[in-house]
Amino acid sequence: MAAWAAPVAPAKPVAVEGTAACEKAAQDALRDMRGLVDEVAFAGAPSRQAGAGDQDEFTLRGSGRYRLKPGTPRAFSYSCTYNTRTGAVAGVVLRDAGAGDTSATRPAAAAKAIEPDLSRVSPEACESAAALALRKRHPRVEHISFNSELRQLQQDAPARGHLRGQGTAMRAPGDASAHFSYVCDFDPRTGRVLAVQTTD
Repeated sequence: MAAWAAPVAPAKPVAVEGTAACEKAAQDALRDMRGLVDEVAFAGAPSRQAGAGDQDEFTLRGSGRYRLKPGTPRAFSYSCTYNTRTGAVAGVVLRDAGAGDTSATRPAAAAKAIEPDLSRVSPEACESAAALALRKRHPRVEHISFNSELRQLQQDAPARGHLRGQGTAMRAPGDASAHFSYVCDFDPRTGRVLAVQTTD
């Protein structure tokens, strides 16, 4: 007679664990930054990208919608760094797309009508660079959020443009949210970020 063995539950995929943890971190950040938030809904599975340096980390990028109490639905996107070794979220960045807007990069479309070669510009790339610069200045920073409605796009030369914007962040756990601004220099021909500077 063959010995009976209890069925072994399949291991939970790391990507699923990371998604749940990142979505919870995004919800917590929304409530910390926006206050009375209701009806948070995520739009499908996030995309996964390799981390910048640590081989134990990867980045999930996703989007969703939320409603303020009271208020109209607002779209947002997020990028979240998840550590597979610790099973914890290393950081999350929110980008608010504005009331009734479903795209976090709508200002780039407006820029395209003014200067065709600016269509290669990615506001998310500039904001990610700004978030990295902010983390270098404040290693314990949390809940970085960008306001897409305050972006300003400018081109001074064929090979150099500027994206100015604003956001809020907690410089350390437990601190009140504080405003900051950033200037991102980019190459309009390739969309490559050349430099970024943040001001508290």
